[in-house]
Amino acid sequence: MDTSQLSSHCIELLRTHNRVSLGSMGSFMAEDTPATLTKNGHILLPPGRRIFFRESETWNDGLLEEAYGEKEELGALLSDISKKLAREKSVTLHSFGKLRKTREGDVFFVMDKNVSVNPNGFGLVPLSLRPLLVPAKVRCDLPKDTSQAAELQEQETPDQPVQRTTDGPALPVANKIPQKTTVNKPKKKASTGVLVVLTVILVVILCLILIYIFRDSLKPLLEQILYSAEERQLL
Repeated sequence: MDTSQLSSHCIELLRTHNRVSLGSMGSFMAEDTPATLTKNGHILLPPGRRIFFRESETWNDGLLEEAYGEKEELGALLSDISKKLAREKSVTLHSFGKLRKTREGDVFFVMDKNVSVNPNGFGLVPLSLRPLLVPAKVRCDLPKDTSQAAELQEQETPDQPVQRTTDGPALPVANKIPQKTTVNKPKKKASTGVLVVLTVILVVILCLILIYIFRDSLKPLLEQILYSAEERQLL
């Protein structure tokens, strides 16, 4: 029993159709699957197309008969496959997969791993997401001796510092002369003069108060200061 032609037609039809009938046996069903992660999460599977067999889909769409060409030969082949499946519980479809039958009588299909029925999946392969075994290292060569670093710094800035720019070459920066900050000092002379005037006024007022208080005792003295001897005789 040669199933190579049957397998070839089924593969080609399932790339463009979601259903291919095997007559009274059932039908192959195609379903697009998105990209998925494996259970351990280390492999990302690309988008694909899953093929399964459903016994309840018994209506004949005629796609396989039209592609096969010889209806009677196809019917005889499908009858032999059905009998062998009932007897041996497994039928291999050449380069396509296997039809298997469980003890309960359910039929399921296992597609060959090397078969691709996804027309948009050309070149897509599983992507490994395993972490790197060896951590990445960044190499940076630095001078081991501090004296070498000092010499490099002096060569870069022998006389004056250099300003580096991203748009052009390094440009020297002029040495900035520190400017003297002027501090406004308080005017001591003005404040001293005001203090002296206030002191003089205070002394004069104090003297006038004392003279007024002791005017009787100071009267002879004041007369001598204010009047002459002749004016005192007249008084």
